[in-house]
Amino acid sequence: MWMLAGSRERFFETLIQQYGDFVQYRGPVNFYFINHPALIKQVVQSTNDTFDKNSPLYDRFRRAFGQSLVVAEGSQWKRRRTVVQQLMGPTQIRTYFDLMVDSANKVIQQWENAARESAVFDLAPDMDRLTLEIIGRALFQDSFDQSRDAIRDWTLAIDHFSSKPPLPIIRGKWFPSRVNYRLWSTLRDFHRFIQQMIDEQRSSSNTGLLSLLCHSGEKDGLPRLTDEEIRDEVLGMIIGGHESTSVALTWIWSELDRNPAVESRLHAELDSVLGDRAISLDDIPKLVYTRMVIEETLRLHPPIWFENRNVTREVELGGVMLSPGTMVAFSRYALHRHPGFWKNPDMFDPQRFEPGREENLRSTHAYIPFGGGPRVCVGIHFAMLELIVLLATLARRFRVQVDGSHRHQVSALLTMRPKHGLRVRVSLR
Repeated sequence: MWMLAGSRERFFETLIQQYGDFVQYRGPVNFYFINHPALIKQVVQSTNDTFDKNSPLYDRFRRAFGQSLVVAEGSQWKRRRTVVQQLMGPTQIRTYFDLMVDSANKVIQQWENAARESAVFDLAPDMDRLTLEIIGRALFQDSFDQSRDAIRDWTLAIDHFSSKPPLPIIRGKWFPSRVNYRLWSTLRDFHRFIQQMIDEQRSSSNTGLLSLLCHSGEKDGLPRLTDEEIRDEVLGMIIGGHESTSVALTWIWSELDRNPAVESRLHAELDSVLGDRAISLDDIPKLVYTRMVIEETLRLHPPIWFENRNVTREVELGGVMLSPGTMVAFSRYALHRHPGFWKNPDMFDPQRFEPGREENLRSTHAYIPFGGGPRVCVGIHFAMLELIVLLATLARRFRVQVDGSHRHQVSALLTMRPKHGLRVRVSLR
């Protein structure tokens, strides 16, 4: 229990080491833990309609996110998914490319100053601010700049609440805790801000993501979302659309420092494809190794590392009949390091993801950084484009070296991130 409270990823690793890939756990929270791709594929895809997100963990998320895609179920989920998926498809997200490049260029200016001064700084907040700016500008366009600090404060408060374990004693809305009070206050201010933005967008013809949500169903044949539904989706996009990406970027810089041969090959590709010019949309398919570096980082360090489901009707799983109300959980962190499906699983090796490589068989569900089945992350295309653009733009100009003062420790809460950030020096290439 001490391990579950203080080092959750190690807790699940210990379960696997001692009991295998299918474990029944009894404790303050009872659940079945699965760590085999076939079992996970059944839960998220083959019999996904037998599992939902009506569990204590997701009930806590509902307190913050309302009925957004992260937690919605049934017809409500399908309706919202139809709208958001249409707006976040591969073609649509290309319209945010210039915005991503522009935001990355602002970091270049800051890092050039840090390089000249040989300054040591925590890179993690830089990545957090960068990805928050991108999703904020994609949603609100120029209005984001006016409310940047407030939006950041709100996201920190909601993230802090969501990362707390759903202990029975304190998970009720009525419990007068400091965390609960902060959530009430944050959601009140956030909802007021979003409603003001919605009112403005209803009468405008902007091309931002919020405006598209507000005007859905008018000409495109999509369902029309209510103000409350838009408010919930915007919050889910802000939290899910920036934190997981910023955490992934932080881990990428850490792994490049630890693997100089990988860093050299990445730089060689960037020099060959980009040279001294800025990245363009036409370059994205050519940055094959850059994408492989990102995919290997998401294997070893999946930001959203843990999931669970609730059984809705009796179902057979792993030879056991599970009754309604049973919780089933799995860890992407453990799955992505499964020695039965990955050679030298703890080694950072982007070449695993070469086209045609044996380990690059996504259909096995041994690799699911964005989830799988019908509920695969709706922002997958936005996130991958963003990661490629930001990594290519910054790595073309800088080398990032982890400073000796950095203390490495993993924090596995809502996302899995370096607990103490990432203290680095940057130098011009």
